[in-house]
Order: sequence, then structure tokens, then C-alpha cells
Amino acid sequence: MRTRKFVLSESIKALFDFVGEVEDATEWFQIQEALSPPLRKDLCGTIFERNIRGPTTLFVQWISSEDVEFMQTILAPDGNDNHNKADYNSGTVSPLDQPSTSNEHLASFSPCSEQEETVQKTNLQTILSLLSAKIDDDSPTSNQINVVRDYKGNTHNILRSTVQAFSRRRFNLGARLDVIFVDDTKVAEGAVDGGGPTREYLRLLLKAVQQSSIFVGPENSKRLRLDSEALHKGLYRQISQMISVCIILGGMGPHFFSEKLFLQVCGKPTRPATLDEVDDETFKEMLCKIKEAETLPEAKAAIDLAEDCLSIIGAFRSISTLKQRDMLVQSAVEYYVDGRCNVALQQFVDGFNTLGLLQEMQTHTDLFRIIFVEDKKPLRSSDLTSLFEVNLSDQDTYKRELETRTLCFWRDWIIDVEAEERNSYRFETT
Repeated sequence: MRTRKFVLSESIKALFDFVGEVEDATEWFQIQEALSPPLRKDLCGTIFERNIRGPTTLFVQWISSEDVEFMQTILAPDGNDNHNKADYNSGTVSPLDQPSTSNEHLASFSPCSEQEETVQKTNLQTILSLLSAKIDDDSPTSNQINVVRDYKGNTHNILRSTVQAFSRRRFNLGARLDVIFVDDTKVAEGAVDGGGPTREYLRLLLKAVQQSSIFVGPENSKRLRLDSEALHKGLYRQISQMISVCIILGGMGPHFFSEKLFLQVCGKPTRPATLDEVDDETFKEMLCKIKEAETLPEAKAAIDLAEDCLSIIGAFRSISTLKQRDMLVQSAVEYYVDGRCNVALQQFVDGFNTLGLLQEMQTHTDLFRIIFVEDKKPLRSSDLTSLFEVNLSDQDTYKRELETRTLCFWRDWIIDVEAEERNSYRFETT
């Protein structure tokens, strides 16, 4: 008897691979709990979806090559495939349904406890893998995205092509993309290199999203900007859907959200808005004059000068103390930065519901921060070293000696760069 622990969310294929590791395993086999229908080796889905819900002993029946043709006849004779599959899975009596009782064919299945499974799932890579598993590998015609490169660095074409594709009535966010780059002579490159065009496209798309009109602020700390036309067209929702696809399909994060915007998307409390976040320089200057007034008459005069702007946002009122002056300024700032963008934020957040990403972000906020907010951790030589797996030749060979010399030179070089001993190189520019 062989024993191993599995996570219920794992693919059933992992269990089949474990069973097939024994020496006398055949190419075809099926597993079965004592009182449950058999499970064929070619099934897919998760362990939980196959009704294995707790610790159990599984019986294994090996199927010889002579029986394979008979099994296929049982599964799909004369086009009546669905009927016979149902019979097979419901335990219809046949020579293949009888479980083996030999101890050498027993596999004890012990899923992890709920606490253990929770710990394993709270890993960003695991979460993203589970989300990407929901994506349909078949790419419908409506998911084709025709892209024109702009070698001058303009990303407008990328965003325009993506918006056009995402706006199609039959576009499926739950299916893979079919990306085609078209050069100046209108020749389609296609996805001939196993996903290379898609990865390049997603990278360019994130750059285009970062430069879009719905964001404002420093390059690596963007916040939402109110664009009434974009709001009317649903662009906020589409852009957050694009970001979701980049994360789930390509494993690429934006890395340009401000801490506040990230927390707003995750539904977490944020700090109060500040004057620095007001992007309208004229209005910002008016508020600064009000706030910097040293006397009450000066503050009232500054408020009168800003009456038109304050009235539009509902912040114009009479004051009798400097404390009321401060409250007026803060209320004006909060409305300008957060209040007027509230509808846009709701539309933006709604787009992250794509494939269940929003729920994971709200549950594991700290894990997702690293792919939304700029990572300010400096790049180290150890980080670069860990990216590569060294495959060396056989020991005591001249080729192995040359390889180890090269490896030493590489490691010494990146250490020198980190220590800035070679001033003409930096990790960021090398």
C-alpha cells in the first residue's frame, strides 16, 4: 500500500501520475473507492470535483493492452457516446468495473486538512495558477487581436486595437487571446512561436494602459483621473479587465498603482486626500491661498476669489474661524480627489471581477500588492543568480572546467556591479 497527501484543489492528473509510478503499472488503468463509480485515467478536473472529499483508500485496476479496445467500445459504440459514458461512470456492471483487492494495488489518499490547504493556497503563484486554470485554451475568432507596432514608442495603436477587440459582442474574457502583429506591409506574424506574440502584446498593453487618459500622477504611482467620455464608454471597466487578463494570462502586473488606488480597488481603508493629489493647478493654487491665509479676513477673501470653483463642488460656504477654513479646504480636496471619481472607481473595480481576480485581491491584499504597486526593493546579485539553473557537463572533463570558470566569472561580475565597483554599469541599465 502506498500513501501520499494531496490538496483537494489539485488536478486529478496528479493523483493518476502518483498511481502510475508503480513498477507493474500499465498504460491504462482506473481507480475506485470501495462503493463509488470508477475513475478513468483520462479524466480531467480537480480531485474535489471527482467527489474525493476526504481520507480514503483507492483500489486500482490495471487494464492490459488487449482490453483497451474493449474499453473504447464500451465508452463510444455506434455514436451513442454520452449514454455509455454515463453507464460507465455510474458503475454499470462490466469486467472493467470490478476493483482489484490486491494490497499492492491499493493507494491510500490523504488530503491535507483545511488549515494546511489554506496555507498552501495563500501563495501568489498558486492563486494565479488556479485563476489561469479557468481559462479556456480554445481561442474563438472573436478573441483575435490585430496589433500594429509603433516603433516610435507610441502605444495608442495597442490600446485602440484592444478596446476594439474587448468591445466585440462575442469577445470571451475567459478564453485565450489570439494575438497577431501586423507589420507595415500588412503581413500577419501570428502566434507561431508558442505564445511569444501574446507575451509581447501584454507587455505593450500594460505600458499603453499606464499612459491612458484615466490615470494621473507620477509614472510609478498612478491614481484615477475623471474622464467623462471614458466613463460614458465604459473604458474604466475595460482597462481593469485588460489588467486582469495581463495578470492571469501572462503573469504580468502593472506595478504603477499608487498605494491608495490599490487599497481602494481592494476595498480597504485609505488615508485622507491631500492637496498634492489635486491635479488642476489653478484650483490647487486657490486652495493653497485659502489654507495659507494667516488671518480670518485673508481666508474669507481667498474663499470669495474661489467662489465659482467651490460652488461647483458644493464646498462654498461662510466661515467664522480658521478651523472652519481648514475643514472647507479638506472637504474640497476630498471631493475633488475621491468624491467626483467615485462612479469611475466603481466601474474600474467592477472590471477586476474578471475570472474571480477581485475576490482574491480582497482576500489576499498583501500578496497582490507586489504586482500592483511599484516594488522599491533594490535588485541584488542573489536575485539574478537565483533566476538561472546551471546545467554542467560531466565531472573531470575539460568542458566542465571551462563551464565552471565561466560560472565564476559571471557571479563575480554581478557582485562587482552590485558593489558599484564598475561605475559604468548598474543592474537597471545592464
